[in-house]
Amino acid sequence: MKHKLTITVLTLIILPYIIRGQENNESLNLSVNEAMEYALQNNTDVKNAQLDVIIADKQVWETTTIGLPQISASGSYFNNLSLATQLIPAEFFGGEPGEFAEVQFGTKHTFNATLSVSQLIFSGSYIVGLQAARVYRSLSEKTLNKTEIDTKADVASTYYTILMAEETLITLQSNFEYLQDLYNQTKAMAEAGFTENIEADKLKVTLGSLENSVKQMERQIEFLYALLNLQIGADKETKVELTDNLSDILLDIDVDALFKKEFVLEEHADYQLIVVQEELMALDLKRYKSEYLPTLSAFYNFNEDAYRDEFNPFDGSEAWFESSMLGFQLAIPIFNSGEKRSKVQQARLELEKSTNTKEFVGSSLYTSLIQTRSDFITNQEILVNSRENMEVSKKVLDEISIKHKEGMASSFELTQANTDYLTTINDYTQAVVNLLNAKIELEKILNEI
Repeated sequence: MKHKLTITVLTLIILPYIIRGQENNESLNLSVNEAMEYALQNNTDVKNAQLDVIIADKQVWETTTIGLPQISASGSYFNNLSLATQLIPAEFFGGEPGEFAEVQFGTKHTFNATLSVSQLIFSGSYIVGLQAARVYRSLSEKTLNKTEIDTKADVASTYYTILMAEETLITLQSNFEYLQDLYNQTKAMAEAGFTENIEADKLKVTLGSLENSVKQMERQIEFLYALLNLQIGADKETKVELTDNLSDILLDIDVDALFKKEFVLEEHADYQLIVVQEELMALDLKRYKSEYLPTLSAFYNFNEDAYRDEFNPFDGSEAWFESSMLGFQLAIPIFNSGEKRSKVQQARLELEKSTNTKEFVGSSLYTSLIQTRSDFITNQEILVNSRENMEVSKKVLDEISIKHKEGMASSFELTQANTDYLTTINDYTQAVVNLLNAKIELEKILNEI
């Protein structure tokens, strides 16, 4: 999941995280790195990916056991409630020709115990299946790695957004307090007749709009903290305190290191996944080819039977009759109307598609690297310009404020200057957001996050 710093509407998902309890004794003080490490231990997606690795281990063993000796035992008991009657010529017993004697064979109770052992000696499908199970485990490990990278990127992104939002809130609150004082002064001057009431009314409108912006930012910060709790896997009642500050994070960005870092395609999580998928497609082709090979297995059966007129299977004075058998079974595929050939052809085409996808992903990643580095430089330049614009607009606002107090500037000019200042703040905020987004994407593609 590619997470951007732009706020996504996840209210339905994280609503329980927003509703905090009245008493909250648990808190976490986290730097951005500590938040990412905490997420690796507690995030639901990461924990599920870790379980998938364990499941893959079990599947490897499950496949392995197919080629190990299989031993089973069974027992049976029959109660012949009524023995079948057979007619036999009576002359065998000294009777008259043409007459039949009624005889019954068997006993009332029959007991049987069987031990069976089988062993797969050769099966091409089994060999390929075992290889595929191991590759599948590798796939689950690569998926876990990608999940961890994506989770860390999401956490860092939200962490940075909270810091930016909190700084913006401080600026808005400061601006609100400043305009509140200015409004009170202007209102007092209007009541004293030194200025018109419309001047105070214009400031009141601006003040109301700014108050709404402050409240909206407070709700957004509440949402962001709930989102961070969800991402790191913390309980919804846990209060998270951020120990890093935005200025230090911006200063710590090592541009030279990010641009000098060598891009190793084989280390990228997306490329590793597609390579493993290609291996699975190759094994799938190999599996269908192996179906042309014969299968050889061995088996051994041991039986004991007891026949009783009384129910006494454990009476040692009466005999059990043994029988045993050792055999081999060879299955040779001869003709199946082209079904196997069709499967082989399909698997070969799927492998070709997977190879094409791998080459495309490799090329795309190189292109993304170029684009991401370009975005990073561009956002750096925009950040510098937006910071300068913000400083200039603040200076203009201060000068017009002084003139307004001296009656040399109208409320409209003051309101416009304040609007321009808030616009430059928003531009600066977005520039920081875009720069940190580009940093995260660059770190992801360089496998540095």
